[in-house]
Amino acid sequence: MKSQVTVVKRVEGVIRSAGFGLLLCISCIGLLFPAVAMGMGMGGGPPGGGNGGGFPIEEAYSVAGPWDVSTASVEDGGGTVIYELLFPTDLGAGGFLHPIITWGNGTNADPGQYPGLLEQLASWGFVIVASTSPTTGTGAEMLAGVDYMIAENADPGSIFYQKLDTGSVGAIGHSQGAGGTINSTNLSNGTIVTAVPIALPDQMWVGSGDEFSVADLDVPVFFVGGSRDRLIAPPATLQGYYDDVPGAAALAVLKKAGHNTIQGSGGGFLGYLTAWMMYQLQGDDVARDAFVGSPPEIDLNDAWQNQEQKNLP
Repeated sequence: MKSQVTVVKRVEGVIRSAGFGLLLCISCIGLLFPAVAMGMGMGGGPPGGGNGGGFPIEEAYSVAGPWDVSTASVEDGGGTVIYELLFPTDLGAGGFLHPIITWGNGTNADPGQYPGLLEQLASWGFVIVASTSPTTGTGAEMLAGVDYMIAENADPGSIFYQKLDTGSVGAIGHSQGAGGTINSTNLSNGTIVTAVPIALPDQMWVGSGDEFSVADLDVPVFFVGGSRDRLIAPPATLQGYYDDVPGAAALAVLKKAGHNTIQGSGGGFLGYLTAWMMYQLQGDDVARDAFVGSPPEIDLNDAWQNQEQKNLP
């Protein structure tokens, strides 16, 4: 993998504007019949969110972090862009080692459709390796992205040389990429230490070869979804996945959010998604209190429902 990919450009700022991604073939309904899609929870309606309601942890991590963000593209040997990278511009400032997060798109989507979330995470000190593949359900592309970044950390010719915390790696993905998040985590042999599947589809929507098992997870996982996602990843489905995890897990469903609300600005998801990664990958005790407080802040936040936690460190 290392010999076939090279960083071909480095540009400050946003990579692309937001767009509309499709989830499996059924998401075409959203293009042809918007009103029907809204009823299914695919359009999302109002973005939802509780970051203006007096919940200080969510509010703190809903805004951009202290790092300026740069981007780069990675090509394979044939000149095809296979990863978009988002990372702090001043890599390694003060000796800081940056955790790695690998990203998986929803079906037929690409990283440019998730600028709010990906730029947000990079601004808090994470290095994001985002597969450009529109089919990330197996987790192979996400895991290969982790391997690429670990190799870059060991390469004296790389801008990432000895600037990454290769012991703190997370996986996060949307829809089909949420399944890829589960699969890449399970296949990583412990390299990926936390997982955040967003809108993880019901098994009826999972294609052959993309099957996943949440029961095999042995790292902390945060299941996130939207209350208006009634067809593809409804709250009851996410509750079932949470219940099937034998170890550390959390669950939260954002009210008024649909299946694709995470696209574009990220809606009301940003605060607690960022807090989770800060807690899990940077050891942030303030962020931890969102999930392990007495009670956890997220449990008191009435912009969310189905809040549960178990076995969290």
